[in-house]
Amino acid sequence: MSAAVGTPIDRVDGRRKVTGQAQYAAEFRPEGLVHAVAIQSPIARGRLLRIDASAARRSPGVLAVLTRENAPKVQKPKNGESGSGAPKLGEEMLPFSDDEIHFAGQYVALVVAEKLPQARRAARLVRVDYREEPPDLDMTGGTASARTSRPDKVFGKPGLQHKRGDVDAALAAPGVVRHDATYTTPVETHNPMELSATIARFDGDRLTVWDSTQAVVGTRNFLAQAFDLPPENVRAICPFVGGAFGCKGFQWPHTLLAAMAARAVGRPVSLVVTRKQMFQSTGHRPPTIQKLTLGAARDGKLVAIRHDTTSATSPVTEFVEPAGKSTSAVLYGCDNVETPHHLARVNVAAPTPMRAPGECPGSYALESAMDELAVALAMDPVALRLKNDTTVDGSDGKPFSSRRLKECFALGVERFGWERRDPRPGSMKDGDLLVGWGVATALYPGRRWPASAWIRLTPDGKALVRAASQDLGTGAYTVFTEVAADALGLPVEAVTFELGDSSFPPAPVSGGSNSTASVSEAILKTAAELRRSIGAPEGAALADAVRTSGTPAEARGSAAPEKDDEQKFSIHSFGAQFCEVKVDPTLARVRVTRWVSVMNVGRVVNPKTARSQVLGGVTMGIGMALLEHTAYDPRTGRPVTASLADYLVPVNADVGTIEVHFVGEPDPAINTLGCRGIGEIGITGAAAAVANAVYHATGRRVRDLPITPDKLL
Repeated sequence: MSAAVGTPIDRVDGRRKVTGQAQYAAEFRPEGLVHAVAIQSPIARGRLLRIDASAARRSPGVLAVLTRENAPKVQKPKNGESGSGAPKLGEEMLPFSDDEIHFAGQYVALVVAEKLPQARRAARLVRVDYREEPPDLDMTGGTASARTSRPDKVFGKPGLQHKRGDVDAALAAPGVVRHDATYTTPVETHNPMELSATIARFDGDRLTVWDSTQAVVGTRNFLAQAFDLPPENVRAICPFVGGAFGCKGFQWPHTLLAAMAARAVGRPVSLVVTRKQMFQSTGHRPPTIQKLTLGAARDGKLVAIRHDTTSATSPVTEFVEPAGKSTSAVLYGCDNVETPHHLARVNVAAPTPMRAPGECPGSYALESAMDELAVALAMDPVALRLKNDTTVDGSDGKPFSSRRLKECFALGVERFGWERRDPRPGSMKDGDLLVGWGVATALYPGRRWPASAWIRLTPDGKALVRAASQDLGTGAYTVFTEVAADALGLPVEAVTFELGDSSFPPAPVSGGSNSTASVSEAILKTAAELRRSIGAPEGAALADAVRTSGTPAEARGSAAPEKDDEQKFSIHSFGAQFCEVKVDPTLARVRVTRWVSVMNVGRVVNPKTARSQVLGGVTMGIGMALLEHTAYDPRTGRPVTASLADYLVPVNADVGTIEVHFVGEPDPAINTLGCRGIGEIGITGAAAAVANAVYHATGRRVRDLPITPDKLL
């Protein structure tokens, strides 16, 4: 029997999705289901003075109107660290906790009715009075400037304010070529196809939620703490997620509100966040201002990097976008590096991780600056990056477990035809169109967190495997089925993998590109435990041993990262992004026409789903470069691009041909299979590759995303 791992099999859940059998959170229908509509503050700063819900309560079908006066009391859950199983809070403030308004979109009331139209109608009848104050949205001035801090931790880990060597002294040395520039990125909103949603049901002291979440275990623990219940009395179910990108990785107030409403009315309650509310209620990528200073010798060797980042957070959370720490501290060989980070509190909703937080905006700034440095040195951009290749992570002094960046660039140069590039801006044309070629480096950490699994193997040669993981559409069902099939000596068709249920053995949040590395190892450990339990010798197929015994066998196993490997190595994935754009000089219209992406991600479990992940990341990076921007009204603090009619994302016409290639070997430092996650690396470096290509085509350097036509005219 051939090995399943490494085979590009079709998605095992594909048929369920295309036939409508896959159920998402809002589609479950427990008996007696009623509906809730959340009421949000229209002001961004001030006080809630009075809520008059009398007309709403008299409205047909209304069961309750919850406010801070009558909502069930809950406890504030503890804010845990990523990968710990503890909940990560999107807002560190309980809903309805006081009368202070911190941002537009803050929840102030909840209407529950028999039917959704009844709840919507009643919500319009609720009258809320506020005392409004001018919102502060300027992250560099006003009171926000006074509230700026310099946090040292990011995602619970210290070292954000990284410093090594002496940057100022290195920049002052004779003959150093220096580049200074400021790069900015705007607020970007996740906008997955599936809206965030929760259905909550109380059965006595037991709570069940069907929740659109990237962390069923985190959701369970969040609700258990809030309602002071034993974790085993709470069950979170999420068999399918219709995209997330990070907005469903933390725990948000709507989930808690649905459960509070279910307790209040004694019925299952459905609360679906609307598309407009998604722009205020489930996080966003915060804006950044990144000041880059690079110094290099005439031969291109970097002698100094200062990557100074200011990002914005909300009064209700402290979320840091670690743009410099995640990129400039790690990527290139340089003895003198500083990554100061500043955090400004403004009157907007809470930001949250969005596909490659830190690495995504950080790589845009760093890789744009590297391109500008290459121009100043009259040096090929690829050659400059290779000149500064390194085998050591300068942020901690550890050697990389695997890098293969040279191989990524070599294959990318070949596949893209980079040697045909004329370096002069505006020199390459296709008829009346200007042609530009750009390049950038991609990077993302290889993460692995503790995970568990359960396997039941029956004499008929069938296996059932379970883990409380999630599939965001990334292909988790498929790759875990492949891993289990090989571990058990079965064909893929004989394995059923189930996930998305907190009653299964615990697994981490599907974030930080950790799931494949974490859960795959748990499956292998569980298969090994099953082998021991039935006394099957090494090399013998487990399925054959159980078939011979005639008795079903089951086992549960767990796996945690090896501390020795974590202490010895810096585990990262790397890649090269090559982009071609064509620009109409009359209309300043930019189109991405061709792309080559080459990645080193360790062992590729399924080449088909892996390619899809990189392709999706590149597409999202094109959107970041050219289209995406959540704009706020400075008078009200409300987002004015709060729909997919106004917030633009790439469609098929915006994306040309994308080639995806993989190089390198398995990485034994991360797990047995040597596989690292792929979900996030595809977006890193992508926006910079587009910006660099636009400069090559037009001679115009845009340092303020997105690159819209007005910035090129």
